[in-house]
Amino acid sequence: MARFRLSRLTLLSRIILFVIAFGAVMLLELGIGHYQSRYVLRPLEERTEKIQTISQFLNAVESCMTELEDYRWDYGDAGALTESLRSSLAAATEQLSGLRSDIREDSEDFYLLANASQTTYGTLTDQIDGIVTALAEGRTAAASRLYYNAAAPCGTYLLQYTRQLLECAILDNHDAFLSLRSLNNTLNRVQAVTLVLCIVFGLAMTQSLVSLLRSVMQMSQASQRISEGDLDTPDVDASRQDEIGQMARAFNDMKHSMKRQMEILNKNSKMERELHAKETEALELQNLMEREKLQQLRSQINPHFLFNTLNVILYTAKQEQAEETQALLTSLSRMFRYALVSNEAEVPLSREVQIVDEFYSLYHARFGDRVKLEWHIAPDIDLTETMVPSFILQPLVENAFKHGLAPKEEDGRVDIYIRAEAGLLHISVIDDGVGMTQETLTKLLGNLRNPPTTGDHIGLYNVAARLRLRGEDYGLDVQSQHGTGTTAIMRLPLVTATEGEGLDD
Repeated sequence: MARFRLSRLTLLSRIILFVIAFGAVMLLELGIGHYQSRYVLRPLEERTEKIQTISQFLNAVESCMTELEDYRWDYGDAGALTESLRSSLAAATEQLSGLRSDIREDSEDFYLLANASQTTYGTLTDQIDGIVTALAEGRTAAASRLYYNAAAPCGTYLLQYTRQLLECAILDNHDAFLSLRSLNNTLNRVQAVTLVLCIVFGLAMTQSLVSLLRSVMQMSQASQRISEGDLDTPDVDASRQDEIGQMARAFNDMKHSMKRQMEILNKNSKMERELHAKETEALELQNLMEREKLQQLRSQINPHFLFNTLNVILYTAKQEQAEETQALLTSLSRMFRYALVSNEAEVPLSREVQIVDEFYSLYHARFGDRVKLEWHIAPDIDLTETMVPSFILQPLVENAFKHGLAPKEEDGRVDIYIRAEAGLLHISVIDDGVGMTQETLTKLLGNLRNPPTTGDHIGLYNVAARLRLRGEDYGLDVQSQHGTGTTAIMRLPLVTATEGEGLDD
């Protein structure tokens, strides 16, 4: 009787009926699956993740304490130790931040041990920060005492708490696993029943969909070809006037729309590739122009410098005997050779110091004890390992002698200070010469930003331009007071030569 009543229903009604029944069973299946995922699988995953988190935190703390235990306080590499400690602490902090403990969910022992571990770890990080600070300030003995008196015992307690916490988490996970496994078995049996119901209603619904299968298969095949990129596949038959016909017409419209969109995307992609190629070409051209500009600025220094030096030597040759002239010519030949071969982007600072000393010997030969040059180099500066642009220092010294001391009637001196600060190399050239008026200084500072190609201070302008090409953090500052003297301060990147390079000849 029920079968007869079911056969009297229309195709649409039967499909709706079977769909509702199938949907109800599927909802039940999904509900069971969701419940199983939320109350069985997720708790197991969370407990497993908690164990993994504790284990990784324990490994990070052990690594940190091992680094401190193996460190040689009398000759160890403090920088390497600091970097290693920060890496281990960062890993430990990341794992500890992911560890959550709730007294309502975890056992009392786990909750207490977790809080003890977090508190002890906070104390340990403060102590290690104190060690790192002491090492950075060179107080190795204080850092060693802080480790043995505070950090080592604290680390031992932390490792003990963490190991106990890991054991507690493993025991709690075992008990929860047994309880959840029983619940999971029950849910699996219910899912088996719902699966059987799904199969029954699915078979019944299949019988009702036989009349629709041909059109559906046709659209499925067409969809497969479209997914493979064949948008020229023939249209699906849309001659039917029912819902399947409407679906077929919508499918065809969608295919044509996708084809138009793909054509537009291909055109846009081609335009983007062409634009990217042009931008890359423009960037390469800009870099080439900057390199050419740097080379041009550097090449302008040598003729100007050699011309002034030659004047000094010619003047001395008229006043002195051949022996002193020979010494001057020797200094000039060294400077000339350096100027001709020094076309590297970077040279050791010792070479710049040497070329300035050669230049000073020439000026000292002309002016005698009227002029003096003094070096003030910080003890942490290694001249042979510190790299600077070639011919970056001599123009400043020449400017100090020529424009500062030469016009001065009495004796004068130039002091050169070299130091490192905040990742920068600071070089100051200070003279007690005639100085500049405020008007002259203002004009000079303007020319430093937009240098002329001729006139006085050309070497100074070129140094400023070369430094400006290296970045916004680098440059040249000039301070002066009329009748008192002038100070030129360079800020350069602090660059150290790699092993085997940058040694002074």
